[in-house]
Amino acid sequence: MQCAEGYGRHLTLGVEEELMLLDAETLALAPGVERLLGPPGLKTELFSCLIETNTPVCETAAEVLAELERLRAEVREAASREGIVTAATGAHPFSQPEEQEIIQERRYLAMLAERPSARRQLVCGLHVHVGMETFERCLATLEAILPWLPAVLALSVNSPYLEPVEPGVLSARAGRLLELPRAGAPPPLPDRISWERVASAVADYTKIWWDVRPHPRLGTLEIRIADQQTSVHRSGAFAALLQALCVSAEPAARPLDRDDYLHERVRATRGDTHTNELLALVEQPSRELGTWELVELLREPPEAHRQLEVGQRSGREAVAADVVARS
Repeated sequence: MQCAEGYGRHLTLGVEEELMLLDAETLALAPGVERLLGPPGLKTELFSCLIETNTPVCETAAEVLAELERLRAEVREAASREGIVTAATGAHPFSQPEEQEIIQERRYLAMLAERPSARRQLVCGLHVHVGMETFERCLATLEAILPWLPAVLALSVNSPYLEPVEPGVLSARAGRLLELPRAGAPPPLPDRISWERVASAVADYTKIWWDVRPHPRLGTLEIRIADQQTSVHRSGAFAALLQALCVSAEPAARPLDRDDYLHERVRATRGDTHTNELLALVEQPSRELGTWELVELLREPPEAHRQLEVGQRSGREAVAADVVARS
């Protein structure tokens, strides 16, 4: 395996968003992604009611935000012609994953045959790719930022209604992901050999679903911890935050204890861990990058709180309507 083929770009950005497709009348999840594909940057996921958007490689968070706005607009326009609306959120407020159609492609059917519980994984994340100069730099940065990823999750929580709803949990997506193999924290990866040992155990390393992972083909560190954001500006803010974090995080003297990471990750699903410290850490590098104004948007309450407020006041159908209106 040639791990280093894509490396060489320093701190470039790329973002993947996972958007839900809803029936325009009922606001329930609706199949139809196959009818929306065509423009570059759009891809399928396991379910026919999901679509993934991919920005091109960007130099700045401002470029990322512009591309995210463009891609969302393209999907909205194509969806509207099919009686579909789009929703950007970590989990649908009332539709059940097990009831949704699966894309009838060999890779997805093989995934379900190997792991039937994948049918429960109808959750959406915001994946940020940060370009790395070398593979070794990528591994060192992974370990350096790992202690801060629970705080990233806490800032992003946006999936409070995934069934069975657990009171107080604001990111049910984060718990659902742990049902997958090779999820959560990566093991310590001190060198290329340790990565290749892990990656060679699966047919394709993109079937490693850690919260953060090297992506050698793209030459990036892919940070996968965050829930999908409803506000496109918050999505752009997370790109800026994570770019600055890759600059500011101190190299680790020794690998983080993975049990400690899991403990903090669980706390983060309730929005409870070190978010102010994270924002303080990235302030100086984000000012130098010219992105602090964007990062500061994350001082606002995470979007799960708005979902709960709307739901308590008007019901879950109103939550879906509010998410659609803001996506």
